[in-house]
Amino acid sequence: MYSLPENFRIANNAAPVTFPAADSNRHTASSWSNNFPESRRVFIDAGAASSSKMAKLKEVISIHSSAKWREYFQASKKSNKLIVIYFTATWCVPCRAMEPTIKELAANYIDVDWVKIDVDELFNVSCEYGIQTMPTFMFMKNGNVIDKVAGARKEQLQRKIEKYRAH
Repeated sequence: MYSLPENFRIANNAAPVTFPAADSNRHTASSWSNNFPESRRVFIDAGAASSSKMAKLKEVISIHSSAKWREYFQASKKSNKLIVIYFTATWCVPCRAMEPTIKELAANYIDVDWVKIDVDELFNVSCEYGIQTMPTFMFMKNGNVIDKVAGARKEQLQRKIEKYRAH
């Protein structure tokens, strides 16, 4: 069976939609949505339209393995682009409070790469950089740490982005 992507939002607490795997190449949102009541069909069609708009926004890259971090870090050494690494934890209340701000900054500064690292998932990476406070925002260019902001300091975070993205 196929199901909708994890990040697909279901309206009105509706159950996730699944359909059989047989002839999976022929199933599209428009063909299988005909099996649902009008209210859900409108939601599915609206969701497809909003996902195309979301594709144009800058995404925060979540890294969940040390191997992926090493791969990303090695590639970053070749780029003069500003990278903001956001160290967080699922249990961290200030981190959760910063999420809307981070999404807004990522959308506003599309020339900046955003990487999210959960300190519990990648403990070795957080130790490597001496992360003791969450959230911590570390600024990197060419694989070098150039600055950091510890704590949920929105204005300071934005000032440092402005400062380092121009260099």
